[in-house]
Amino acid sequence: MPTQFLDLTNRVLRRVNEVQMTASNFDSAANIQALAKDAVVDTCRRINGIRNDWPFNAVEHTQVLTIGVNEYAWPSQFSEADWLSFQLQKDDTLGVPYRQLKHIEREQWYTYFRDEDYDNLSTGLRAPEYCFPSHGAGFGVSPIPDKAYTIKYRYYSTPTDLSIYTDQPTIPSKFDYVIINGALAMMNMFRENNDGFTAMEKAFKDGLDDLTRTYLPNPEHLYEGRVNFGGGNHNSWVWKGM
Repeated sequence: MPTQFLDLTNRVLRRVNEVQMTASNFDSAANIQALAKDAVVDTCRRINGIRNDWPFNAVEHTQVLTIGVNEYAWPSQFSEADWLSFQLQKDDTLGVPYRQLKHIEREQWYTYFRDEDYDNLSTGLRAPEYCFPSHGAGFGVSPIPDKAYTIKYRYYSTPTDLSIYTDQPTIPSKFDYVIINGALAMMNMFRENNDGFTAMEKAFKDGLDDLTRTYLPNPEHLYEGRVNFGGGNHNSWVWKGM
């Protein structure tokens, strides 16, 4: 399980030889204790902001479609979509099996499907086969649905900031040291300890490398998500090897 906000902050305070906090005085922290809390929060923001696709920030979402509606808003705290995850859900009542939706670009929807979809706004056409980024903050499906189909997809969220002492970051606990080192770099910067800042900033960046190697290794194959609308050959993947 991830480590609580209180425990992370106290580990930072121990490293700088300052008085630790308890659950009872955590909310009213001041001075160096308040700075340590801020440093932990800001470091978590920094880690989560470096990449939008950390697997530990992935969330699954269910969307019930509306007849005659192409486009839908993203959930709150949305950061980035996993387009390969969009899947029509099996529904025997509606007569549809599980089916992955093919990802297309919005311009492809404009060119190939929008006119037909818009001609059927009142009744819809059939179960969707494609998904695409909408022009606003959301996604679209096509063909335009004629029934209340359900789709599921995964997206990467922007985590809520740590606030109360029991809050836990999404970053796995085995990488607490990355949070601690980043927070210590900020503490040293505040104290105008340049040598301390340089050392802890390097330790923080080394820890980010560990985090990246663990959760975002380079794939040997790059899978292509384009849809072939006719003409030419379509390869399903390209080799990225040596």
